[in-house]
Amino acid sequence: MKSFIRRFWGITKRFGRDVRNFWRKNKAGVALFLLTVVVGVYTYVILLTSQDGQTWKQNIEDISTFIPVAGVIVGAIIGVVDFIMFLSDWYSEKKQKRIQEAETEGLAKGAAKYYAAVKNWNDRRIEAENKGEDFNEPMPTPQNIQETTPIEQTTSDHAVDDTITE
Repeated sequence: MKSFIRRFWGITKRFGRDVRNFWRKNKAGVALFLLTVVVGVYTYVILLTSQDGQTWKQNIEDISTFIPVAGVIVGAIIGVVDFIMFLSDWYSEKKQKRIQEAETEGLAKGAAKYYAAVKNWNDRRIEAENKGEDFNEPMPTPQNIQETTPIEQTTSDHAVDDTITE
């Protein structure tokens, strides 16, 4: 079931992307096509419902009166779709910005956590060296730092530009 949902979601996303690209490139063509269809349908309805005494001139007047109305209808449809595209783009940009901020924050927290772990390791190494004991604990790497290592777990206060001596 999960694979079906993932596949369906992927197809839906690709379809939405294709529709968006088509809309950006061919909006004017779509608008003209819709205008032609609306005017054509209205013309067909006028011709079907025209009364026997009505002349072609009256039919053409009715149709030409409707053309601006058809333009407004098509313009409203195009405007609604454009507004939906605008909201979608705005939401996507906002979501992407939140993801970027979260990644940046996560990297900063990870770097601070790694710095704290290395600092603690170095403090223990210096302490063992001062006591004359052997210190064979390997230096921490970003891969082997545990999730529970608190950033504040330091034995002394160091400035950011302190270097670690080996």
